[in-house]
Amino acid sequence: MRYAQVVAPGRSEIVEVADTPPGPGEVRVRTLASGICSSEESAWARHQGPPTRLGHELTGVIEALGAGVYGWSPGDRVTGFASPAFADAVHVPAAALLPVPANVPDAAALGEPLACVVEALSRCPLAPGQRVAVVGLGFMGLIAVQVAAGHAPARLVGVDPLPHVRDLAPALGADEVCTPEEAAGLASGFDVVVEFTGRAAGLKLAGDLVTRHGTLCVAGYHHDGPRELDIELWYRGVTIVNGFSGERRRTMAALREGLRLMADRRLTLEPLITHTVPLDEVDRGFGYFADRPPGFVKCVVTAG
Repeated sequence: MRYAQVVAPGRSEIVEVADTPPGPGEVRVRTLASGICSSEESAWARHQGPPTRLGHELTGVIEALGAGVYGWSPGDRVTGFASPAFADAVHVPAAALLPVPANVPDAAALGEPLACVVEALSRCPLAPGQRVAVVGLGFMGLIAVQVAAGHAPARLVGVDPLPHVRDLAPALGADEVCTPEEAAGLASGFDVVVEFTGRAAGLKLAGDLVTRHGTLCVAGYHHDGPRELDIELWYRGVTIVNGFSGERRRTMAALREGLRLMADRRLTLEPLITHTVPLDEVDRGFGYFADRPPGFVKCVVTAG
């Protein structure tokens, strides 16, 4: 079995070790696809200290069962919560996995980010007839557009500076798309605004768009310093929601719902998987976050 580990800033190495049997309650999953997440880009680009293994967005097929595992069989395709996943195979608690619907391709069955988005939007009071905006149309934001569209909003607007992601959003359920500059002219008229930029400017814009007594969901991953929210949100009666949950029961429930939407052909990651690399080229995949090749949305490490 091979796995990738980061050994220096922006540089990984491939290590080969013998396969080991899964422990009690675990299964060994052969990796079919593992998404490269922007939340780990800093750990790769600014690595210090001993070698570090990354990867947490897994799709795979069960190879072996540990003691006390029931209901699964070798050959079952699965997704869920597994780390570190940049490897040929990984041991995963069986309770952290769910089956992949038959209609979903391997590279488009990344359960962990799907669960994060569904969980975030489950905290918003989405209902038919509302005005909804998604600020930030990256990989997660474009999933959020699809989840929000399923709640039958009267108006669903996607906001992003990049033309190619704005071009994707209408086919995924957005009624309108606009740049951040154009959105600034929309004023505060949205019942629910979901922020997926992870940037201070994006968070400010999202707050500006919320109507009186509306909801602002902070779902982007903010890793680079303090954030400020205008006290005007308080005077407008805005409810601010944290879109993140580290509680496994909640995220498993969200993953189950997300996979149901995929099985029902109401949600897809297929047009969002724009680049793939093999395991021994994981550094090239991470480099896409800086290089931003044309059309880039998401890179996945694939088997082979």
